[in-house]
Amino acid sequence: MIKPAYTFLAVTALSVLFILGYISMWEPQGKPLDASTMKNDELLGLTGTTARLSGETYIETATAYSQAIYPAAQDKDRPGAVVLVRDDDPATALVTTRLQHFPVNAPMLFITENGTVLPEATRKELERLRPEGVMMDGNVQVYLAGDIDQSVVDEVEKLKLKTRRIYASDPISYAEVLDEYISVLESNHRQIVFIASTDALEYAYPASNWNAHMGDAMAYVTPEGVPEETRRMLERRWPYYPYIYVFAPSSVVDHEIMAELSQYGHVQRIPGSTPQEMAVRWAGYKDSGHRTSWLVGYRPRSVGWGYAEPGHNLLLGTPDWRITVPSGVLSHMGKHGFLILTEPNGELPESARSYLQIIQPEPIYPSHQVFNFAWILGGEVSQETVRELSELLEVSSPDNGSLVI
Repeated sequence: MIKPAYTFLAVTALSVLFILGYISMWEPQGKPLDASTMKNDELLGLTGTTARLSGETYIETATAYSQAIYPAAQDKDRPGAVVLVRDDDPATALVTTRLQHFPVNAPMLFITENGTVLPEATRKELERLRPEGVMMDGNVQVYLAGDIDQSVVDEVEKLKLKTRRIYASDPISYAEVLDEYISVLESNHRQIVFIASTDALEYAYPASNWNAHMGDAMAYVTPEGVPEETRRMLERRWPYYPYIYVFAPSSVVDHEIMAELSQYGHVQRIPGSTPQEMAVRWAGYKDSGHRTSWLVGYRPRSVGWGYAEPGHNLLLGTPDWRITVPSGVLSHMGKHGFLILTEPNGELPESARSYLQIIQPEPIYPSHQVFNFAWILGGEVSQETVRELSELLEVSSPDNGSLVI
């Protein structure tokens, strides 16, 4: 007969082993989030409808975006990788936003001094994040986009991070090289292709945020026409033709260039005569349908945010690419925010006011009430503009447009 004492000891031992085994499965905790890169207490102030992400410099502002999305306290909330871009190469950075999408899953940070210096703020963020690595690419943890010096690669690898350089001599060629790299990862070429002009990149900023969200292809045209690299990109979509969306008005990309592009697929121009207006139009734009055929190989097509109702995040920034382009990570993970651009002086354009009035929440039953929220990018947007934006985001009153409590 088994003595009760033996039974008690056996149960206790098994319980201890179970508890120890359970504890051993806990993920290691990371360091607390270091928000020291934020600009000051005033810029950290929250309202009911807005929050500002900013640093003393655009380099620290990019790290603020990263911190907002990736706490990095445990493996499950770390990025797959980090994308490093030069702070003097906007055309390459604009295309690289599609690399932020899955399976890479990465924030964008800056390299300075013509691609030769790893700034201290960027280094600290790399150390904090400790990316998991992209399993589909040999657990690469840091991607260096464009013409970045080997000394920077060596410096990153000293942090015990695995790197991959995606290099081309110019942004037009880089778009093609990156397209081929991503097509290998995904075993397919994306049929959605966005077109920007090398002479007017600011029109395509809203497309870059979408690309961080969806990972579609992006290529360039010039005032002279469609470069050979872009032609090859479009031809590789054969036997299916691509759907091509041009982010530039006719004053930038004329009808002759549009006709050239139409030889390779279906072409649409996103409406808007200014970058600010185009950003608003893109927020409400939606193109849906099929991509290949109705009966064989059916694949649905859904391009554009298509927001015409409340209940969304939005991003508000000035047309400074170093503030705006890295914000794609806020469109990629969690926030899924579309981009609205201010005027160069930081004021809210009339086209944005009109659009925000369309999506302003109306009061409904409290348990069903929906809200809008804005993330203010950098410190250049004035507090006066933020207050005006906040009023347009609040739940309107049927009588006077004031906030319903």
